[in-house]
Amino acid sequence: MATRPLIMLHGWNDSGDSFDRLAGHLRRMLASPEIELVSICSYLSKSDDLRFDDLQAALERAWTKRQLPRDPASVDVIVHSTGGLVIRDWLQRHFAPDSSPVKHLVMLAPANFGSPLAHVGRSVLGRVANGFFSRQEGQAVFETGTRILQGLELASPFSWELAMLDRFADGIGMYAPGRTLCTVLVGNTGYSGIRSVANEEGGDGTVRISTTNLNCAYVRIDFSEQEREGRLRTVPTLTARRRSAGRTAFRIVNRLDHSAIKLDVPASNFSNAQKETLELIARALTVGDTDFEAFCDECDRANDGLTRTSGSNRGKPGYQNTLVRVRDQFAVPVTDYMLEFYDPRTNQHDGGRLARAIHEQAIRDVHCYKADASFRSLYIDTLKLHAEVTRAGTKLGFSITANPMLGEGDTVVGFNTFADEDIEDLCLDRDQLAEFFQPHRSLLVDIELQRTQAPSVFQLRDPKARGE
Repeated sequence: MATRPLIMLHGWNDSGDSFDRLAGHLRRMLASPEIELVSICSYLSKSDDLRFDDLQAALERAWTKRQLPRDPASVDVIVHSTGGLVIRDWLQRHFAPDSSPVKHLVMLAPANFGSPLAHVGRSVLGRVANGFFSRQEGQAVFETGTRILQGLELASPFSWELAMLDRFADGIGMYAPGRTLCTVLVGNTGYSGIRSVANEEGGDGTVRISTTNLNCAYVRIDFSEQEREGRLRTVPTLTARRRSAGRTAFRIVNRLDHSAIKLDVPASNFSNAQKETLELIARALTVGDTDFEAFCDECDRANDGLTRTSGSNRGKPGYQNTLVRVRDQFAVPVTDYMLEFYDPRTNQHDGGRLARAIHEQAIRDVHCYKADASFRSLYIDTLKLHAEVTRAGTKLGFSITANPMLGEGDTVVGFNTFADEDIEDLCLDRDQLAEFFQPHRSLLVDIELQRTQAPSVFQLRDPKARGE
């Protein structure tokens, strides 16, 4: 291992002590130099006014106070859970993509696109505790920090904007060979005992597998008004589609939960999954630029072996975190809308058997961001979605209905989505389905709707018409 110092950043409301054993395991395995622990727990959850930008500012001060290296590729970093968002926010604010001081970044079950626990009741959170609530002596369990929870909520504007800055920047970005080599490790098994109340398919008890992966994608769909057959219709157009910049390694570890991935137990008590995790962390800290792509490919093959595919009974289903933001042409949020998937050969507002199968079975959960319902997260079983579309032998129709709706009652301003004849559908063929719906990742869908005003809203009178 190189002589770079290793910085370890714990999750929200955890403590630096929880990394002591992992540090010891790595010292013995890698014969590494003294491992520097950066603890920011004294800044966390003391006030409901605390925000993520406060955390990155506190990290910047702590980094400067410790006189840690700032030269490119001068340190290695391991983070857990919420620490993933903190380190990403800090890096994108203070360093250009080609000047990051972090050479190897290892993320253990990071909440890169949030966690379903951020918005559940506190009684449930109190049982789950690990990774989200303090175990520090003298600190109350429920001093959580409202603003931090908002940033951790599924479909939060914070995680969306952070991704646009560091994953969809121009060029190859910060995470790529020759720059920061980032590896994400996450388990696929929930908690046991009472804490299992928070478990769900496709998660590790605290985060969803799909929300940890930094290899994501972005599409933009513009619904504009166009004249068709003598009348105005709302027509969807795919105006942008791109994958995230660079590449990160992403590996699912079988039979491991959110807490166990920190390896906070003696090595003699390791499960087979924890032994594998320690080996993966060591490899992620020592892989070189020339070998990184091969390491990423190896991780992808291992994930495929754990993921159920068509015609196979092995593995677990693969879910996609489909993030949606809807705004009008004035960039004002549209908060009352419904996304519709259906068989385009049928009536749009009926959709046939395919619509029922997708909305009842393939879409496992829909979460509206509490402070701004224009942001939503759809948790989609990609295997079920592909199977149902294949079974129907058709393309997949996609459309949207939004309020206020022109054509409904006396509405004079709104969106032309009221009836089937008002709006056309976006039909996704087999190749587009394979591109847009993939397991274990996040897809950001940016939708713009055209807000229209009825002629009666504003009129100019011609004085000649009245003989003036």
